[in-house]
Amino acid sequence: MKNSVVHVRVNDQLKNNVEIILEELGLSLSYAISMYLKQIEAKRGIPFEVVLESEEKVKEIKDLAKAINLTGGKEVSKYANKIINLYAEGVIDYETAVFALGRNI
Repeated sequence: MKNSVVHVRVNDQLKNNVEIILEELGLSLSYAISMYLKQIEAKRGIPFEVVLESEEKVKEIKDLAKAINLTGGKEVSKYANKIINLYAEGVIDYETAVFALGRNI
C-alpha cells in the first residue's frame, strides 16, 4: 500500500522533458521515481556511477585547456574543435589529443 508522499523541487523544463520521455515509455513520473527508489534499495546505493574525476584526469583537463589557450585566443580550426570534442567525450586520451592539436594548431 502506497501512503508516503515525496515532495521534490525540480526545474520545470526538466520535469516536462522527462514526462514526455516517460509518456513514450508508458510510464508515469511517479512510477519512474518508485522504480528508481526500488533500484537504490536493491543495489544498496545509487544505481549508476556517481564519481568525481580523478586528480590525474583533472590535471589532464587543465593541461589540455592550457594547450588550447596557447592559440592566443585565436579562432581554432574545425579540426582542432573536433579533437577537443573527441577528448571531452572520452573517445581519445590526453596524449593523443595534445599530439593531434600540436600537429594542426
